Amino acid sequence: MYYARVVVGVLFGVLVFAFLDYTLPSRETVRISNTYNRLTAIPPSAAIFWAADSAGTVENAQGQRDVRFIDTIRPNGRVRVYRNEDTGWVWPPYFKYDSANLQAEATNLQSSAQEPIWVSITSYGWRMPWLSTYPNAISINTVSGPEDRPVNWPAMLICGVLLALLVLIWRMWAQFRQRGLSRLRKRT
Repeated sequence: MYYARVVVGVLFGVLVFAFLDYTLPSRETVRISNTYNRLTAIPPSAAIFWAADSAGTVENAQGQRDVRFIDTIRPNGRVRVYRNEDTGWVWPPYFKYDSANLQAEATNLQSSAQEPIWVSITSYGWRMPWLSTYPNAISINTVSGPEDRPVNWPAMLICGVLLALLVLIWRMWAQFRQRGLSRLRKRT
């Protein structure tokens, strides 16, 4: 029974980590190489990774929707593609309604490799090519160069609060067990 509890605990920890890794904001320093809109068919197996219909997205009769994309290049030369969709009031709660403005800002910050403009893109989500999912860009800020790595304060603060709550619950459980066992010993 002990090993079953350990396995369930580890699986629960992995699920919590994956949930936080997907939903918490991440920041990456990149150079924007292209911005565009594309009619995209959302695969049913990956629908949970895309914006919900209630966020203002409209699908045509073939199940395609017009999605904004931002192509970027990392300082090491690898590419990274972001989608740019409104999140609305659904999960994760970024309440993003300015995807058109963000697309215009990204288009304005496009640059070439000869004269790069480095930016920090804040996003959430994962890039999974086999499911055709992309991280969703939330904001764009210019940075001084490719070595500039802005600190991700929102994610650090949320993780700190969650860690403090976990420690509090752990201590409360330990005290509950200790007091319960001492009362049980007194009765016998």
